[in-house]
Amino acid sequence: MLELVFFVAAAALVGWMMSRKQRQRSTATADGEPAGVPCMLKWSAQGSRWRAGRLLIGAGPLVWKPSLGRREAALPADLRQTGVRSPSLREAVAINPGSRIVECESSDGQVLIAVMPGDLDHVVKFLERA
Repeated sequence: MLELVFFVAAAALVGWMMSRKQRQRSTATADGEPAGVPCMLKWSAQGSRWRAGRLLIGAGPLVWKPSLGRREAALPADLRQTGVRSPSLREAVAINPGSRIVECESSDGQVLIAVMPGDLDHVVKFLERA
């Protein structure tokens, strides 16, 4: 019984922390401040695998900061959204199956950005403005 109470308390704490971070991102983007949106990126210039990181959206150009290793990478200036879709079964193995994939085109080729549904509006609105 004690384990169940501990598990419920831990789950509630994690849920509260996640919603708090999402509210902070929403407030920051509404105020025009830079915000880091957790995402997975698949870009031919970075390799053919999905890579975890944060999409830094704000006043300047769109920048992707990887979770591990490499330095920040500025996404192409001519990046434009071509669609939004759910991940395929094969992609769901590499990324969160509940995420949405924003398909983009640029002069450098196709760029795929996988974000959670709560952060999808932030990314789409920024791509429309850019």
